Amino acid sequence: MFFSECNQNYYICEKTLSYIMFKSMSGLEQRLYFRLGEKDQRVFTIQDIKEILKVSTAHARNIASDMVKKNTVERVKPGLFVRIPESVILNKQQYTEDAILIAAKSAENAFLSHYTALTIYGLAERYTTQIYVTTIKHQRNIKYHEIKINYIKTIPKKFFGYKTMTYSNEAIQISDLERTIIDVINKPKYSGGWVETINCLKNLDEINYKQLLAYIKKINNKTTARKIGYILEKLENLNPPQKIIREIKEFSGSNDLYFDDTKKGTYDKKWNLIIPENVIEAI
Repeated sequence: MFFSECNQNYYICEKTLSYIMFKSMSGLEQRLYFRLGEKDQRVFTIQDIKEILKVSTAHARNIASDMVKKNTVERVKPGLFVRIPESVILNKQQYTEDAILIAAKSAENAFLSHYTALTIYGLAERYTTQIYVTTIKHQRNIKYHEIKINYIKTIPKKFFGYKTMTYSNEAIQISDLERTIIDVINKPKYSGGWVETINCLKNLDEINYKQLLAYIKKINNKTTARKIGYILEKLENLNPPQKIIREIKEFSGSNDLYFDDTKKGTYDKKWNLIIPENVIEAI
């Protein structure tokens, strides 16, 4: 009986505090909060507020600022917010949103990429506190709790090879599989280094090789092209068509190249590449 009474009293107390918390919100704030909940939209922007409430930019910013002060939403960076669920609204510090959703909403003309894309595709080998976003505009990296969101700037003509997909009930933009392969081989530092990158690529099953070849030519980086050809041919889980391998080799030229900045390793005659020992061992 004692525990039953305690639980009942706790429920009443919690319900009363929640009522007080929500009562402190204005009518517009409540409408925004519950409309986001109905849509299951956990991350939102000033533009979202304007569209839901049909208010001006200045009014939307004031509403967001007031809700932050009332601990019903959390500001990640100017203009980007996380809706705190009702169940934890009285203890905001205990709630952490999926940082991938935050990263996906954090910049325009951008897509999730590199190790983050590998993670979403189920190819990653480990948990990381780093998230990567490719964008055509300079963005300052942001920190959300223990997660760091890193922005990788690219030029407009290389801003391609991405798609929209559903992740946790929300639409996100992400590099497609073939673009992801190119990105992590081109910049393995954004996917945990060579050993981690190769281990992830060992989890690949199917690749659209024609698409991959088209992207290689569009990126137009002969060193990257040659590294891709070498790795595709060496990985036992892949069986690239010989025609694709020949085209990559022809496109990448025949001059001797280093695989990475260490400029050390074993010379591969077919690909005219000097391969570091850790790459050879990983493959």
